[in-house]
Amino acid sequence: MPRLNNHFRQLTNALRYLARGDLPGLVNRLKWYGREYSNAKVRKRLISGSGAVWGILCTPHTLFVAQAISARLASHGIGSEIITGQLKRFDHDFYIVLCAQMFKQLPPGNRRVIFQLEQSVSSRWFTDKYIRDLEESFAVLEYSLTNIEFLAKKGVRYPHVHYLPIGAYVDEGAPGIQAEKKYDFVFYGDSLSSERRRSFLQELQSRYTVRICKDVFGEEMHGIIREAKAVINIHYYEGALLETPRLCECISLGVPVLSEGTADQGEYPELDGAVKFFEQGSIEAMMSAADEMMRNIRSFDSTLPAAAATSADRFAFMFDRFLVALGVLPANAILEKPIYVAEGSSFFALSLPETIDRRRAITRIRPDGCVIFDGIRNTRGWVGCASSFNALSRYALDKHLDKLTVIEDDVILPPDFDKVFEEVIDYLDNRESRWDIFSGLMADIHPSARVLSVEDVAGRTYVTMDKMTSTVFNIYGKRALELLSIWNPLDTDAVTNTIDRYLERQKDLRIVVTLPFIAGHKEEMTSTLWGFENGRYTPMIAEAERKIEALVQEWRRKKR
Repeated sequence: MPRLNNHFRQLTNALRYLARGDLPGLVNRLKWYGREYSNAKVRKRLISGSGAVWGILCTPHTLFVAQAISARLASHGIGSEIITGQLKRFDHDFYIVLCAQMFKQLPPGNRRVIFQLEQSVSSRWFTDKYIRDLEESFAVLEYSLTNIEFLAKKGVRYPHVHYLPIGAYVDEGAPGIQAEKKYDFVFYGDSLSSERRRSFLQELQSRYTVRICKDVFGEEMHGIIREAKAVINIHYYEGALLETPRLCECISLGVPVLSEGTADQGEYPELDGAVKFFEQGSIEAMMSAADEMMRNIRSFDSTLPAAAATSADRFAFMFDRFLVALGVLPANAILEKPIYVAEGSSFFALSLPETIDRRRAITRIRPDGCVIFDGIRNTRGWVGCASSFNALSRYALDKHLDKLTVIEDDVILPPDFDKVFEEVIDYLDNRESRWDIFSGLMADIHPSARVLSVEDVAGRTYVTMDKMTSTVFNIYGKRALELLSIWNPLDTDAVTNTIDRYLERQKDLRIVVTLPFIAGHKEEMTSTLWGFENGRYTPMIAEAERKIEALVQEWRRKKR
């Protein structure tokens, strides 16, 4: 029956495209279904426990990243082999290729994922051939939001792209290796062909012992890094992105980093306590930061381990997110372990980093105290969405929060949101009767929905109902959090188990909504769940508000 319901929903959506004359939209949707059918065959071969062995093809300077990937695959019982040279035959079941442009021959497109590690600030690597290689791959991994934005303009975009920021790799089974400190700083990378790097390093060498390494890799390089008090990171390009592979490799070895700053360093809050930044392009700022770092180098003994562990946790969560999105792991696998959040909060914005326009939009309007959560993905978009709410509810219960606010990245907030939000929270905290969910807007009203009470407080009408349909802006109380935490990710019936329908069919819920609604829904955005424009929701939301107003009038009439 669930499969029949899904087919019926797909047919209904197709007819809607035709009804509004959106033939290009229908064609794109049919292509998407075609790709999904083809990809499903590959996923069946890769399901965890199938015995599939992955090949990880890398260059020597990306060996650290390959090792982190291999370790994470092993944690799920998936075998892998790291290869640092060109293969003549591709006999593994599947491949992850790092720095694909460095290899003359690549595995077949339907058996490879390319991990894109180049910086979009330099266009020399992004040739037409390289873009085709990305497009023809089963999927693309990308470590930088800036690069995701760049690739989207090249036509390589969601759902083909998966965000995977590099993280530390902490091998808990390996003994800690201590080394005598021989150098104040170590630099490794290409300094000979970069005049800006040479200028920085020459000045640093005038005051400190600095070892410069080129074409040294693997354990030999790790041994040298351990002999340094710190590693110095200087950009090859002006305006470069943060070199997270190098930074994470160093902090994994227990060595802090002094790094030139970048515009995107704020994307990696987990590095705080392990990396000290100085102003980009300023040798004077580097020297001042180096002086301070050397004076207080012992302080990293207490802060670096926690930063490295958090970085490793983020990588683990995001890599598992990728495996679930591919269908290699079941939907419940990522929900059985702690999630990664950038900082503790009771207010989250749910957003897929791969839908970069939406991510940039919510970042611009994000209220104070609101933390962005990288939404969980699934081949069924609505399962990924519901999984995100399930994960956040488990987080809230684990942190003993009495309420949790979640907005989606296509929400419209009023200009005076902080004031409105404070008033709503004050009302919820002080109302005498129970509430389970506060909804900022509703997209639909169930035919059997009833108004249970109406209150006018401080010029705003609060309506309590027994059913709801919308997750664009909600505040969840303890009982709702408990219900969300037991939602079943393995129930794939889209008619009854989407997160809003799941909540709608719960018994004895108390839903509070205001008239008029305090939030809106951006029409220009495209639904990441169903693939149609949000403009379709606008008349539904207006109709829902009208229906609630009619129900309120009827309730008031009966109470006279």
